[in-house]
Amino acid sequence: MIGHLTLPGAIHAALALLCIAAGLVQFLRPKRGAGHRARGYFYVYAMLVADGAAMLVYRFSGHFSPFHVAAIVNFVLIVLAIVPLLRTPRPANWRMTHYNFIAWSYVSPISALAINIAVRVLPATTREQIGLTALILSVVTMTIAYILIGKYRPLPEAPPLSAELAGQSGAPSS
Repeated sequence: MIGHLTLPGAIHAALALLCIAAGLVQFLRPKRGAGHRARGYFYVYAMLVADGAAMLVYRFSGHFSPFHVAAIVNFVLIVLAIVPLLRTPRPANWRMTHYNFIAWSYVSPISALAINIAVRVLPATTREQIGLTALILSVVTMTIAYILIGKYRPLPEAPPLSAELAGQSGAPSS
C-alpha cells in the first residue's frame, strides 16, 4: 500500500503522524511556556498543511468524500483554536475556547489513524465495509475523546478582582 502513495498522500501521512506525536506531548506536558507555544505552532502549521494535502488525495474513492469533509472540519477547528490567541485583548474565556477547539482537532488524526490501521488489518473488502468500519471507529474515538476532553478541561478562569469587588459593593458590573 505504501508503494501507491502519492506525494500529497505521503506529505499528509507524514505530517499527520508528526501531529499525533506532537499532540500527545502537548497533552502530557504543562500547558504554559515557550515549549508549549513552540510545539503548538508546529502542530498548527503541520496540521494545516496535512489538511490541505488531504484535499489532494483521491485514491480511496476517486472523488470528494467524507474524509475530505473531515479535513475541512479539522482545518476550521484549528483556525478557531488559534483566533482567540491572536486577538488583542484576548477574550475572557480564551483558554477554554483554545483548549476545546485544539483538543477536538486532535481527535481527527487519532480517528484517522485508527481507521487506517483497521481497514488494513481487518478483512474489509468493499467500500460499504470500509465505510461502516470508519463510522464505528469514529463514534468510538469521539466518545472516548468527549470523556477525556471533559476530564482534563482547564479550570475556568476567575473573574477579574475589580468585578468581584464591584459585586460585593452592590455596584453594577459591566
